[in-house]
Amino acid sequence: RAALSEIHRVLKPGGVLVFDTISRTLKSYALLWLISQELLQIMYEDAHDWKLFITPEEMTQLLDETGLTLEGGWTGMDFKDVQFGILRYIANGLTDKSVVFEGGFVEVPEDFSMIYAGAASKAHAR
Repeated sequence: RAALSEIHRVLKPGGVLVFDTISRTLKSYALLWLISQELLQIMYEDAHDWKLFITPEEMTQLLDETGLTLEGGWTGMDFKDVQFGILRYIANGLTDKSVVFEGGFVEVPEDFSMIYAGAASKAHAR
């Protein structure tokens, strides 16, 4: 809330915030936090705090409460073939972390279970 309030404060009227964030789901817990961060240590320790992940519904409410308007809905994103990347990382002796995410991102418009992106605007001055 504090971050969105500050963004609203400094954003010019009519300005647009474009962002992506991680959804708080079992899938993100398992793949991003438990497996990638805690077990395999692919990410820095404490890179993510799953309790701070936010669902699209919660984000919509926070945007509304801070005076920002969601423009055009959400777009879902996921890591392409991340499960295979994790297996390659393990098979290679846990030596090359880059193989986990080498597939990059893929857009999955209706699936917000991992990562989702959106744009929000601040109302024009009257």
